[in-house]
Amino acid sequence: MHKFSSILLLFAIILIAGCRNSGEKNSGSTGGGNPELSGKSLLSQTGFYFVGMLGGNAGIYKFDGSKNRIEKFWASDSEKVVDLSYSPGRKSIYFLTASNYGKSGVFPYINGIKLYLLNPDSSKASFISSIGDGLQVFTSWETDNSFKVTLNSFDNTVANYVNQHTLIFSEFGRVLVNETKTFDITKEGYPGLPEIPLIKKSPYGNFSILTPDSTAETIYLKNTRSGKSILITKGSQKLNNAAWTPDNKYLIFSTINISPRNETLYKKNPATSQIIIYSLADKVITRVWKGSGIKNFFIEHGLLIFDDGFGGNSLIKIYDYNNLKLLKTITVKGGCGLRNIPVIPDYSA
Repeated sequence: MHKFSSILLLFAIILIAGCRNSGEKNSGSTGGGNPELSGKSLLSQTGFYFVGMLGGNAGIYKFDGSKNRIEKFWASDSEKVVDLSYSPGRKSIYFLTASNYGKSGVFPYINGIKLYLLNPDSSKASFISSIGDGLQVFTSWETDNSFKVTLNSFDNTVANYVNQHTLIFSEFGRVLVNETKTFDITKEGYPGLPEIPLIKKSPYGNFSILTPDSTAETIYLKNTRSGKSILITKGSQKLNNAAWTPDNKYLIFSTINISPRNETLYKKNPATSQIIIYSLADKVITRVWKGSGIKNFFIEHGLLIFDDGFGGNSLIKIYDYNNLKLLKTITVKGGCGLRNIPVIPDYSA
């Protein structure tokens, strides 16, 4: 059973999946913004929900750009928010809570998982379903109208079986799919993280992202009309998420390395991720953020909104990518993030 010692804890799994999904489809849905508008005007059009420590547990806050302030939205004494996920069109929001989670020996665990639906229009949260207990939980939006929750858990009768329970919900909370598959881990291995494809072509189809090998650590920009490719970056972190600005002026992408081979993982300031803004017209990188965290991000009204850092040091930044200006940094005591409060994965045991 020691071959499973590299299984990531809950957050490492959710964060990678969630980060990919959040930027994959939603980034072009809210407009490119007007570069002539002031940062204050852009900020006033922006509003979003995020996760932060609230009353001793991870809860949900709302950033109201029109008032330029954060407001407490949802909290529980017995439940912790472990994942908040917008639909691709950013019209629907689901969030997961858990009563507790951690690691027992070499295996992660998460108990008392519950699913809620948050209506951005009414600003109300409704309980949808109890998901249960298990080892790991994955979430993703299959379409703008269907949200998938996948729970891996040990079988109660056969020790070397892992059950993978999949639930798909509509944007209104109705169950569309409810099925379970069983894996014999001695023969088939442990069921891994579902792959979520990135949108690698620009809105007009004139550019695409090219990663020539399976590591995805070398990233090129290909001009689909001329066939020529330009090297953007090469390093030790793989491509994690990518989005094109709606005006087709910029490519924004993140890279990540939270694997055991990252020697900086348990240092004071680990180098686990970066987010890069690349100008398609000028063919240059206009901004890079390096350092710790996962760097979940989305684009709204000409602004790049992303999280940074781990644990109590995690925060959210709002950046005007047209005018190259940081407009706001959101901090919450205990940490905050767009999907959850990121933690460093534990590979010990």
